[in-house]
Amino acid sequence: MEKLDLKTKLFFAVGGLGKDAMFAMSTIMMFYFNNLLGISAAFLGVMMMIVRVWDAINDPIMGTIVERTKSRWGKFRPWILIGSILNAIVLIVLFSNPNLVTNSVSQYIFISTVYTLWGMTYTLMDIPFWSMIPSLSSLQSDRESVTILTRLFTSIGFFIVSAGYLAFAKLLGGGDTSEAKVKGLFIFAIIVSIVFVVTQIITVTNVKEKIVVVNENKTTLREMFRILKENDQLLVVMIVVLVINFTLYITSGMAIYYMVYDIGNEDLFFSFMAAGGVLQVVGAVTYGLLSSRLKRKQIFNFAIAIQFVGFVLLFINAFIFDSNILLLFLFATFIFYGQGTFNVLQTVLLSDTVEYGELKIGVRSEAVAFSVQTFVVKLATGLSLGVIGVGLAVIQFIEPKEVNGVITEFTQSEGTLLGMKIMMFILPIFGLMLSRYIFNKKHIIDEPTYENIVKQLNEKRGEAGGEQQA
Repeated sequence: MEKLDLKTKLFFAVGGLGKDAMFAMSTIMMFYFNNLLGISAAFLGVMMMIVRVWDAINDPIMGTIVERTKSRWGKFRPWILIGSILNAIVLIVLFSNPNLVTNSVSQYIFISTVYTLWGMTYTLMDIPFWSMIPSLSSLQSDRESVTILTRLFTSIGFFIVSAGYLAFAKLLGGGDTSEAKVKGLFIFAIIVSIVFVVTQIITVTNVKEKIVVVNENKTTLREMFRILKENDQLLVVMIVVLVINFTLYITSGMAIYYMVYDIGNEDLFFSFMAAGGVLQVVGAVTYGLLSSRLKRKQIFNFAIAIQFVGFVLLFINAFIFDSNILLLFLFATFIFYGQGTFNVLQTVLLSDTVEYGELKIGVRSEAVAFSVQTFVVKLATGLSLGVIGVGLAVIQFIEPKEVNGVITEFTQSEGTLLGMKIMMFILPIFGLMLSRYIFNKKHIIDEPTYENIVKQLNEKRGEAGGEQQA
């Protein structure tokens, strides 16, 4: 098969930049609603967990819809365009902050409704976006290179928003008060939405499917669940990614609270996330170097081990060295670099399960396979937000309140600060250990196995005439 050209890879990766800039907006919503608007952390945690779990459940359903889509633009690109436009509109509404009484029923209904719509519209474009990768090439080298480049761009998009949103909020809002930040984030949401839509248009108009396999049977919900049940390697990857993301999202979600209340330096958050963004990019870019020397299982164990070491060192820094800032940055490099490497690897591993499932079950379903990626990310996000929201209530976090017309932050107790450290640095250690055990025990698609699968599929397709090169 003809190798992918660099231009196609770049146009696809550009879409990843805008896509993860948009996704990064979801990671700041807890802080925005709780710390800037003063909405109950317990309500937000439970609401976000329920919505994210529901959103995760409907991801595989969206996968079946994509599989059944037929158009002159293919089955992926129409949904990428439609989803990005709708999602951009919903994000702007979500950050519009209508004049509703804080913690009133009307405010709860508004936030719950729009937050749900944001997740569902993001699903419309996210699943078909990642699902395109296996249709671009069956060569592992091509898949790895396009994934590395895309993860590089997604890391840049995610980093710009997640690291810079407070600085942008102050700049665009014209001040350092909560009210100014709320105004600034609304303007920032508009800017991110425009960038998001433009980058998706670039991808949609310049990238198309190379491999089109015609399935005789329509993908129904029953067929979807059969695929998920019988593709055991897809389930293995799904569980491993879920466990890792769940524990790491707790840490990332708690980071801003840790900076503001334990270290006492809100501005440090930007530098910390900026360093993290750069290191994740380095981890993604150097994946190619690692893959030329190590097998995928070795890369996985390396990525887990280096993050494990990072969290142990951060635990020591928090409880023994009183959160020394220099050591915080130094030890976090292990985690960020490992995350960047794993982000590439998880996409590559999911791509391999497409051919594995096609050979084992007889059905090629990129969208169903990659709906698992969005499913676990959203489920992990929802569960982590639930843990954060309930956890803040359990450790008796004192929420910002309106005092004389101004949203005011309060000093936290030693017990609350201790609870923050436990949530940030101890839980991920157990998650990483569990994921490593599951992967090494259950994952079987190594490099020789995959090559054999592709060989058998090419022979079957040649006999059946079911593959079309576009």
